[in-house]
Amino acid sequence: MKQKLLLFSFLLVLCSGSIAQQKTSVRDFGFLKGSWTMNTAKGRIVESWKLNKDSGMDGISFSISNTGDSTLLETIKLYESAGSIYYEPSGNGAGNDSTVSFKLISTENGIFVFENRNHDFPQRISYQPQSASNVLAWIEGTVNGKFRKIEFPYSREKLN
Repeated sequence: MKQKLLLFSFLLVLCSGSIAQQKTSVRDFGFLKGSWTMNTAKGRIVESWKLNKDSGMDGISFSISNTGDSTLLETIKLYESAGSIYYEPSGNGAGNDSTVSFKLISTENGIFVFENRNHDFPQRISYQPQSASNVLAWIEGTVNGKFRKIEFPYSREKLN
């Protein structure tokens, strides 16, 4: 009887653990769909996201100066491959024109954290939905042995 009870307890713990660990998919990033803006001293930064035909998401980030000039900062792909989710920005100019992949490593507490320890900076990119109209994004990592973190408090852009 003890063996059956022990086996039952083991199976119950095993099953409850697998139920609790729901697999994250690109659909979980649907909160990003649309345009987000952040005001700066020089103007604003806009990040726009849309679903693509391959069940992933495409993003674009650009700045708009106070004089109205716009500059492409990067394009972004969010996709699933081999059971993992990747955030892949492609920079635009000023020594930032390469494509780098960051793998999703955590979704704990509703914070989506992507990491690439081999990248110079940033090594981590994070998104935290705060409400239907606010998302906090940040990049962080080590530069010359010192920790650095830059936050991007975005608000959903209102359509006119």
